[in-house]
Amino acid sequence: MLVSKLFANQAVRFATVGVSNTVIDFIVFMLLQSFTGVVAAQFIGYGAGTLNSYLWNRRWTFAQGTGWDIREMIRFLLVNIAVATVTACAISLVADHIPVWIAKIVVTIFGLGINYTVSKLWVFR
Repeated sequence: MLVSKLFANQAVRFATVGVSNTVIDFIVFMLLQSFTGVVAAQFIGYGAGTLNSYLWNRRWTFAQGTGWDIREMIRFLLVNIAVATVTACAISLVADHIPVWIAKIVVTIFGLGINYTVSKLWVFR
């Protein structure tokens, strides 16, 4: 009962999907990096995490059903590209001043907040 109540909260669902995206990204990256190199593995891993994010956020977090909407998909990709760019810039600015792992946590939380807000208001409306 407590678990179902917890997952009724949209922000908790979004965060859960985000954790699964990160796990998928990491696993795919680790499996591929010795075969494809780190750059290709990063793009493929991030792409796998992004696909997972779109499918689960659309169906479960924001309950949009089973159909496909090309405009929604484009908005989703634009948001993810923008958030990736903003967080990459942010981590490059703060990583010289605080430990990299702390910088990564901070920008991930910041990116999550932006991504959730824009996804709710613009992507999955």
